[in-house]
Amino acid sequence: MKKEIILGYEVERKKIKNINLRIYPDRRIYISAPLNLHTDYIENFIRSKKGWIDEVQKRLDNLPKSTELQYVTGEKLSYLGRLYELEVNNGNENRIYFNNEKFIMIIKEDIHELKKKIVEKWYFEKAKVLFPKIMDKYLNLLGERTENLSIKKMKTRWGSCNHRKKYINLNLELVKKPIPCIEYVVLHEIAHLRHPNHSRDFYHHIEKYMPDYRQREKLLKEYRIY
Repeated sequence: MKKEIILGYEVERKKIKNINLRIYPDRRIYISAPLNLHTDYIENFIRSKKGWIDEVQKRLDNLPKSTELQYVTGEKLSYLGRLYELEVNNGNENRIYFNNEKFIMIIKEDIHELKKKIVEKWYFEKAKVLFPKIMDKYLNLLGERTENLSIKKMKTRWGSCNHRKKYINLNLELVKKPIPCIEYVVLHEIAHLRHPNHSRDFYHHIEKYMPDYRQREKLLKEYRIY
């Protein structure tokens, strides 16, 4: 792999078949291209995407800046695409539960890091149940298999796939997003088991099993990765 600057953008050349362009929530732009692809072709690609790059970065600039939750009564917690009020009470235990209308947290001590860990543990427990169910649904639908599913916090991706080892990683933050978004990410990563790229065949493969994937992808792009 090697990196070079083309039209002011850093381009990483690697063993792939197609050019890939990503814009991260912090406005960073990542471009990768095949090792032997002519520079003129890359320049034309970048020029063709310039309007889209500017549009996405402008949209990111207009998004409200994220502020860290303090985990106090009245704040909102996200779960499966909806916001629910949090109620915090003192008690003899440390736990949180959800009654389908709001989150209720019981704590022994009012310590921010403790409350954060309680919430993250709750999210993880829910993801451990939900994500494998959705994985099994689409693995069976596509006739694929995996060796390992890992759920963890990821800074720049909703998911990733190692097609050689058949490992799939899903971002814990997905449990806060709507079910259609979670299903899209799961199908996207499973599709990489057969197509380890973002080629036309890859997206045709996704569309075969999820005709509305573009709408789901658009909905997912409205959310930040924290």
